[in-house]
Amino acid sequence: MTTNVRKNKIITGVFVAVLIVLLLVMVALPLLWMVVSSFKPGEELFTIPPEILPQKWSLEWYIQAFQNKAVIHYCVNSLYIACVVMVIDMIVGSLTAYSLTRFRFSGRKAILVSVLAAYCVPPIMLMLPLYKIMNGLGLSGSHFGVIIGHLTVTLPFSVWLLVSFFKKLPREIDEAAVMDGANEWQVFAKIDLPLCISGVLSTGIMAFIMSWNEFLLSSVLTNKEEMKTLTVGLSNYISSTHIDWGIIMALGTITTVPVVILFALVQKYFVEGMTAGAVKG
Repeated sequence: MTTNVRKNKIITGVFVAVLIVLLLVMVALPLLWMVVSSFKPGEELFTIPPEILPQKWSLEWYIQAFQNKAVIHYCVNSLYIACVVMVIDMIVGSLTAYSLTRFRFSGRKAILVSVLAAYCVPPIMLMLPLYKIMNGLGLSGSHFGVIIGHLTVTLPFSVWLLVSFFKKLPREIDEAAVMDGANEWQVFAKIDLPLCISGVLSTGIMAFIMSWNEFLLSSVLTNKEEMKTLTVGLSNYISSTHIDWGIIMALGTITTVPVVILFALVQKYFVEGMTAGAVKG
């Protein structure tokens, strides 16, 4: 019986390992192909049969891309908007989640349901209403308008995620702090927030990634070339008659690499926040 159990465990382990490897290949192979293709010269991009590694490594697509000054604007715009959205999500999301989990007031449950409902709304359904609102306020075509557009997508998610973290904190900690003379702001800033810091960081990472990769709302809310984000700027190289594959591979790599680097740097906090809810004994 013990031998059969061991065999079953080994078979299950091998199956899971093979499945994980297949999934990694499916995800990583297109990204690897994109990165490698960005270093291929033009004559090697469409060779048949295709070569995995370039025979001659070249930076021509990156040089061509950055010869256009608009590309630099795209990168700066994306970084600026994503960073602002991340900071606002972390601050507003933390304050909102704390108030929803620690205070009792009328309409609290309705707000929680509204937050979840807003998170479930597809961004494409917000496209026209947001454009009309931003246009009416004179914010269409500005960074501020794009930031608001991104917040409508990321903030409900951030609040919904942070509520679960703050809920896991025992109220006895707050009560002990109040008994020692702390007010509500001190309880939040000096006790609850530090205990939830990994959750806040993981939420901020997700908000940054969602904002950095967002295309639909950014394409609607920006009407000036110098205001476009990197994802929107990529569409300039695709037309009905021609596609600049080399430049698209180069800019696609530039779009992907910052997210991968950011995730690698804060992976520890991200995993802690997602698995432990930031509750530390």
